[in-house]
Amino acid sequence: MKSRKLLAMLMVVVLVIVSAMPVVMAENEQHEIGNIVEYINFYDLGIVDVFCEHTGLNMEILNCPEQLEWFLYSRERMYLQQPAIEAYNLLMREFISDSNGWREFVYRDDYAGAFIDENNNLVIQLTSTDAYIVAFYNALVEYSDVVNFAEAAFSFNELNEFGRFFVDVLYESNLQVISHGIDTINNAFSISLYYADVDSVAFANSFSMMARALPVPISIELRGHLDIGQQEERAVNVETEMLNGIAPTSVFNNLLAGGTGIGSGHANTFSVGATGISPGGNALVTTGHFNGISVGLPVRRNGVEIGTVMVFRHGSFSGGNPGTWHGDWAIVRLNDRGSELMTSFLRTGERLGSISNSWISPVGTFVAGTGMTTLSWGGVVARINQEFYPGRINITTGISFVTPSGSNRPSSGDSGGTIVSGFSAAGGGLIFDGVYTGRLLHQNTGEIAYWVYTPYHWFAHWFGPR
Repeated sequence: MKSRKLLAMLMVVVLVIVSAMPVVMAENEQHEIGNIVEYINFYDLGIVDVFCEHTGLNMEILNCPEQLEWFLYSRERMYLQQPAIEAYNLLMREFISDSNGWREFVYRDDYAGAFIDENNNLVIQLTSTDAYIVAFYNALVEYSDVVNFAEAAFSFNELNEFGRFFVDVLYESNLQVISHGIDTINNAFSISLYYADVDSVAFANSFSMMARALPVPISIELRGHLDIGQQEERAVNVETEMLNGIAPTSVFNNLLAGGTGIGSGHANTFSVGATGISPGGNALVTTGHFNGISVGLPVRRNGVEIGTVMVFRHGSFSGGNPGTWHGDWAIVRLNDRGSELMTSFLRTGERLGSISNSWISPVGTFVAGTGMTTLSWGGVVARINQEFYPGRINITTGISFVTPSGSNRPSSGDSGGTIVSGFSAAGGGLIFDGVYTGRLLHQNTGEIAYWVYTPYHWFAHWFGPR
């Protein structure tokens, strides 16, 4: 009954606003999630031993005190958040539907999302916190002491129902929708409209005023289009090029370390996510949006063919029967030469641990990336399972939005680069969390509002640990 009443109310709100949008534009309200990085003296905390391999870091990090301080801060943050992410993954077992690579989430009607808070606890939001419901969820997370509960007005299922209805009406009104998905922390459905479209701006301003008088679980923000990082045209020869002014060390020249450069022979370059095993043998994962992608397309490293594209997904475009509709990724089957170059190391000098296909990072997770152009960057997951609908031509779903932290930002050439989010309990190393996809720009400054990545669990059926 609540769903039907709210749907009816939303229909009235949308029709009223669309039919009477004012020409005068007010300043757009922004609701961005982010955490401020406060630099700390790591050595005073006595926890540097956590990074027993940090002396093997890329010299570009070690030679810059500010960069090293931020780098160590980010790794300690990942270390502290890991119990909460592990509890979240226990929770997700209740909702995952997985069959031969087709993975979806089917939520209970009382579930309203979960996120990691500033104290590194997992907050599970429910539409009711009655004792028997909390007891059910406590059992799912094995009564973890890092889990708290909070009551929210709307479930994930309700927000998706309200929001998708709202998006359909906006499209029918010819407004330029950029992306949409649930805003977990604010218990709302967030929709991004194109900041340079006059009608979209007018609607956003009108909706903001209307929402103050008639609260609905919908938020509207203005954004630029998703920049999926069309790669720079340059030769693929990492042995001789300078990355950010410093030549990479020999281990990055000679091996397929996470974040190093590869190419397809179409004058564009992109980055290695990780190497591992696929149903076809040795493989690596990278982005799915590079120029000219097709099944069987040769992929090269330093001009030498290392393998061919086996399967890929880029929104509505795909090849090799990728299963899930979600994400932007490609699996490259490695030949003998490529197999010789496999490694668990990253460009940063760190290494990956064993990969779990059930590892999923919630809102609030600190994640870090490395690519061939930018050695190290990081940020906090602000939204998960977002959808991009650029004119409904190429629908890309299941993407995570990340609010940037620190001074570095990913750039062209980083697409496909390694995203990590924690430390592997099995054999040490970092936990592989996905591949970098692109950037969503701020409407006023042109700076990166969010960078986005494809979570690993969408392509886990096709790629696994060595």
